Amino acid sequence: MAELGYVDDRLYAESKAGAMARRGLGARRVHEALRFAGVEEADAAALAPAIAAEGLASAIAFARRRRIGPYAREAADRPLQEKQMAAMIRAGHAPGLARAIVRMAPGDDPETALGGA
Repeated sequence: MAELGYVDDRLYAESKAGAMARRGLGARRVHEALRFAGVEEADAAALAPAIAAEGLASAIAFARRRRIGPYAREAADRPLQEKQMAAMIRAGHAPGLARAIVRMAPGDDPETALGGA
């Protein structure tokens, strides 16, 4: 079936990775989902640079969707910040990036503060 073009793991992996990044999931979570879906390591590895390049944009999308950091209505106290950071890490984002976003004040511009999306 793959020889006839009916099954294309690379195209499937690109589609799945793009959808997950738009939902705000990080590189680690995307890679694990591709592995779980049975995508070969070579196909997943070929997508790794593109997934990593979208890391900041997906972290910002996650924060926007969950109203974390600059998208919150009011500044979070320390226990809430820890919960928000844990949620971002579970979503596959790097701890340093999660910490930077969670500690931003409501109304800050994350694209400017974190180097552009």
